[in-house]
Amino acid sequence: MILLNILILPLLTIIIATTTENTLEHVIAEVGKDKLSPGKYLEKFKGEDPKKYLATVGDVGIVLDIENYSGLQLVDPVIYVHAGYEDEKYGHPHNMGGTEKEVFLYHNYKKVKRSVGSISWMITKDGKPIWENESKVSRLHFMWDLPNYYCKPETNNTVSVGFHTHEKAKITEEQQTEYYDHHLKRAKVFAHHNHFLARVNISRGCLPTVLLQFASSKKDHKSDQVAS
Repeated sequence: MILLNILILPLLTIIIATTTENTLEHVIAEVGKDKLSPGKYLEKFKGEDPKKYLATVGDVGIVLDIENYSGLQLVDPVIYVHAGYEDEKYGHPHNMGGTEKEVFLYHNYKKVKRSVGSISWMITKDGKPIWENESKVSRLHFMWDLPNYYCKPETNNTVSVGFHTHEKAKITEEQQTEYYDHHLKRAKVFAHHNHFLARVNISRGCLPTVLLQFASSKKDHKSDQVAS
């Protein structure tokens, strides 16, 4: 019986993860990337590739593309930069609306050899926190780590995504530091919590692109484009 449980539990975990990731794919296809509205930073690039700008200000860093396929808002961002800097023009995280895509840039300003940090956003509906059991709110957490002090085109980079609940609507930078450490030790590229779904991936090299996608499988959380 114990042996059977050892064999079955990992299989169930794989099945659940595959099913929820398929759900994310379904929501993305249902909404459509072309229906996402550009955020204020993305609009400033006017169709230009943000990576071209990134290469002029840093030689180690990330282009963080975020796509919100839900009708929920990502608000009250908290950032912890362990190494490197927030870009002075495009690096300060801000609130994101439903069905919105945005870009954020983090790099080394050609001064240090790394770009490492984490960001989280509180998840809200119609501007109000979504409380669980009337006591906790969920935040979407993201972590990146460009670890190599001597970066090369084939350098493997690390990203992680997750949902964590908090007893208070706001968290501190010190708390964000703890979640950076947590995700560095337990990095995962797909996460789900209740109806929330998120996936992240990163390319190789010194100036990689990161794609972070967020959605919800709950009908009441869907965007206006697909709610009907």
